[in-house]
This record gives sequence, structure tokens and C-alpha cells, in this order.
Amino acid sequence: MPLGGFCQVCDRWVWLTPYGACENGHPATAVRDVQQLKASTATGVAPYEGEYAPFSPGKARFRFWWRHSLWIGWTFTLGFFNWLAFVYIGVRARHAAWTLAGFAYLMPLILTAASFGTQLFHGFVVLQLFVSAASVAHALYLRPYYRAVMFGDAPRNSLPAPPQDPRLLPPAARPPLPKGMDEAAGEVILGARRQVDAVRETAGAIGKRVVQDKVVRLCETADQILSELVTSPRKVDAARGFLTYYLDAAQRIVDGYALLASRPTGSPEIARALARAEASLDSVQTAFDGQLANVLGDRVLDLESEIELLEKTVRMDDYFSQTGGLETEV
Repeated sequence: MPLGGFCQVCDRWVWLTPYGACENGHPATAVRDVQQLKASTATGVAPYEGEYAPFSPGKARFRFWWRHSLWIGWTFTLGFFNWLAFVYIGVRARHAAWTLAGFAYLMPLILTAASFGTQLFHGFVVLQLFVSAASVAHALYLRPYYRAVMFGDAPRNSLPAPPQDPRLLPPAARPPLPKGMDEAAGEVILGARRQVDAVRETAGAIGKRVVQDKVVRLCETADQILSELVTSPRKVDAARGFLTYYLDAAQRIVDGYALLASRPTGSPEIARALARAEASLDSVQTAFDGQLANVLGDRVLDLESEIELLEKTVRMDDYFSQTGGLETEV
């Protein structure tokens, strides 16, 4: 089962390479809260989107967890090996605070050994026993958190939530539809807003930042077009291509890309499909820019010629249907 973790450089959850490094090239030292995870079979999102998968079902999972809970036994050694328990879980989970706690629990043992044969010996023995009891309580407190980090069985609020990218949120305030606006035109604009928000939401499941940036730019351009249409409803005819074709094409491409990108396989067919989808996003952006220029300039161009030009570079309906057939083979 692949590993996931929280990359402090990317500031989000990422998949890890077999050597523990971030999928985006950052070193293993930049990754914390390593977990054995899998992508959601329902949504296909990456682990940093908050989908924690159990390690294994039933009794096998219980036996696995119990075998990896024996570290707590080190805390019942009257202070001789309690420090080792925290160093162990700190190194395994790449949690610096737990590792430092282990070295802190080692200090009473060092002081006791150093004071042997002196008047301070008995006092340090008492201190060692007291700290040993405290380490037992500390270990029992950390147990569910260690379980969350290592096996994905996370108690609420035990792990940092993925950062919310403000670019992936709908605009805080959109201009309301003007009074007296044609009802049919208003429904078209509201439906287009919902489509743009759906595309923006899908972009959150795309782990490749370059592609995500392209989708965000598409959404920003779409919002500009819709805002202009709300301000000047008479310009709806100038945005016919955007409302009747281009926005639908963008949503199909983004949805298809997010689905394919969530596949754990690295087959050449999937790689080629993703590359073509990325290139198609550039073509759609060009079309969006042209539609924005049409709206701002109140120009109505030949819709059929525009769509024909775009379809020469964007053939994603047939393409995703072909790659969809690959999913059963992969």
C-alpha cells in the first residue's frame, strides 16, 4: 500500500516515493505524519484531500495494530527503557517532538547512573521512578495519535487539515442578476456559475500544481465573462460560444483529467491521455480569452467557425471514452 504524508514545502498532503521523498521532489526530511494510505475508491482523490484508509480489515488489522503497539511496554521498565519508546515512535512517524521527548526521558536515567555512590543517588532514583510513571501516561495519551499517523485511523482534529486554497473557493460576492432580466437568460447565467464552481471544486482534487493553476485561470476568466453578462445582459449573444459549448468542454476535460490522474497506475496510455488533456486546457483558455474579448468589445463572431477551430485541437469526448476503456485493463 502506498505511503502518503504532509509535505511542509508543498503545505499539503502528497504521495511519497519508495524512498520517502515528496512526489513533487522535496526531500524526505520535509515530510511529516507519514501514513499508509490509499486513494478513495469513491471519489478518486489523493490522500492529502483527507481520505484516510484503514490498513486492513477485521482481525488481521487488529493483530497488525497490536503487534505495533508493543512499544508502550518499554515505558513499564521503571525508567530504564521508557525513553526508547518515544524515540522509536518519533523516528517511525518522523515526529520531532516525540523524538525529543524520548531524549528528555533519558535524562533521569543518566543522572541516576552519574550519581551512583553519592548522596544524590536516592533522590535521582525517586525522580527516575516519578518520570517513568509520567512517561506511561504520556505514551497512553500519544497512542491514538501514533495510530492516526501510521495507519490512517485518525481521531477528529488529530491531524492538520489540508490547507484551503482560496483560489479554489467560489467568489465571496457575485453581482446579483439585475431586475427585469430575461428569465431564460438569467437561468443560463446561473447555470454557468454552477458549472464554473464545479470545475473549481474538481481542481482541488488535482495534485499537479501546474494543471491546477491552468484550471484556476479558466475559472477566473469564466467569472469575468459572467460578471460582464450580469452587468450588460444585452451582451449574452456575444458569449454564445462560451455559454453553449466552451464551458461544457472545459468541464469535461477537467473532470476527465482529475479521474485519470487519480489512477495509481503509470501506464503509457494514461500518461499520454493526461498530456493531451493538459494541452487541451491551453486551447480552451485561448477560447475563453476570445470570448471575454468578444463580450468586452460587444462583438458577435461566427459561432460555428469558432467551435470548428476549437474542435480541431480539442477532441476530448472520444479521447476520454477511449481511455475509459483502459481503466478496465489497468
